[in-house]
Amino acid sequence: MRRDGKTLIAYGHSWAAGDGASSAALCFAAQSASDLGLDLDNRGVGGSGSSATAESIAVVPPPAAALYVLMTGLNDLRLGGESPSSARQYATALRHILTAFRRTSPKALVVAVAQPYLVDYSLHAPHNRGSDPLVDLYNSVLRGAAAEHPFAALAEAGDWDPGVMLHGDTVHPNDAGHACLARAVTEAAAAARPLWVRT
Repeated sequence: MRRDGKTLIAYGHSWAAGDGASSAALCFAAQSASDLGLDLDNRGVGGSGSSATAESIAVVPPPAAALYVLMTGLNDLRLGGESPSSARQYATALRHILTAFRRTSPKALVVAVAQPYLVDYSLHAPHNRGSDPLVDLYNSVLRGAAAEHPFAALAEAGDWDPGVMLHGDTVHPNDAGHACLARAVTEAAAAARPLWVRT
């Protein structure tokens, strides 16, 4: 049952936007909203990096929400590779995004979604500089940023299997991948529920 006026707002890259899912309803953000009894406002943008997300939020502040879901960073690491400045820019963008969420809805829950691995990072130049270790590094940056926010939880897809959960384009999750991410988001939200004071 939906709670009137309660919304999950999703921000981030193409995974958040729903790329790879066979329908909009199977996007992990949509599944998470449905599971949590929330309406969905999906503001994910395919191809976007974390700085672009932060800049868009600076121009158009996020609306009030019960829950914000953020998934970003994959395009940053695939483009920036091992550049320390790219990781620093990611950390800075996360701080701006999370600060904007808190400013709008101080007690809303934020679920930050850790990036799962890809099978092959060598395709789709110039976004071909990623690696599993870089995913680990960016996830550690995300973990640190979330730890600084009083109402943030980290969603990690522990049962992720890139061999069967990626779309044929090798970059986006398929329906099984989106379902896996939705489980991670809803489990993170459920675990944080004692801290979740709804706006």
